Amino acid sequence: MQEIKSLSQFNKLKSNPLLIIDFYATWCGPCKVISPAFERLAKPHESSTSIIFAKCDVDKAKDVSQTCGITAMPTFQFFMNGAKVDEVKGADVQQLTTKIGYYTAAAAKEGPAAGASKPAESKSAASGPGSLRSLIDIDDARLLNNSNLSSVKNIASPPPAGYAVASASGARLLIHIPFTQAVTPSHLQITIAKGAGSNAPSRIQIGTNVPVRISKSPEGVESNDLDMDSSLSKAENSQAFNVFSDEYVDGKAELKLKASKFTAIKSLTIRIDANLSGDEKTVSKIGTLDIIGIKA
Repeated sequence: MQEIKSLSQFNKLKSNPLLIIDFYATWCGPCKVISPAFERLAKPHESSTSIIFAKCDVDKAKDVSQTCGITAMPTFQFFMNGAKVDEVKGADVQQLTTKIGYYTAAAAKEGPAAGASKPAESKSAASGPGSLRSLIDIDDARLLNNSNLSSVKNIASPPPAGYAVASASGARLLIHIPFTQAVTPSHLQITIAKGAGSNAPSRIQIGTNVPVRISKSPEGVESNDLDMDSSLSKAENSQAFNVFSDEYVDGKAELKLKASKFTAIKSLTIRIDANLSGDEKTVSKIGTLDIIGIKA
């Protein structure tokens, strides 16, 4: 575990494929509580030349902490190839564990050993998570209990006005999103539809790789086996969320996905079971939906 003591040392270390820094203070109680967990998470990578774990005492290296915009301790920041890609504020062991697992897996796949040459295309792939909208397979995507104006195309290419998807009746809505290649999503971003705060989703379940059979009758009528109640039981992995009104910051909520469940997946199936209105008869609406992650 390296101790960062100067700005020049920090600038040198952050050029690695992955640098994870624990910004702490000796007088900070939560820092002391989470420090053993950080050291435990770093141990499997102590021999790596491309994945670097470091600590920085904000009182001894004020220039580093000011450069990184540290305002609270502990703060953990993640840098890939010189660029900051994420951070965790506070002694949140679960969130820290999830993000370390996610970024170390990405760096192990994309990052070369120190001193090795790196193809230009790999550098861009390892620059950090971005929107996966362009990889949505619109032709095989499907909605269940959706309004006439809803479309997966509205998710892939958000309209300038209106909303992406909404339920047709009641709060429940099912969204099946396949991708054109395997992806590793880190989180979902949901934006409230304009003027529809009470319609924003509040209870959501997300599953991976749900099999969906699509068929057509001789008359050309399409059918599929998506089911509101049973489809998610076929998911390889799933994660449930309860989203409260104060988690929609500036109208946007972020659902963080567990790296252990959402690595190299081919599809997401999202079920909305309730919204902020608390009334099961009130329709659910999503202004925009974005899936953030990397190509697997």
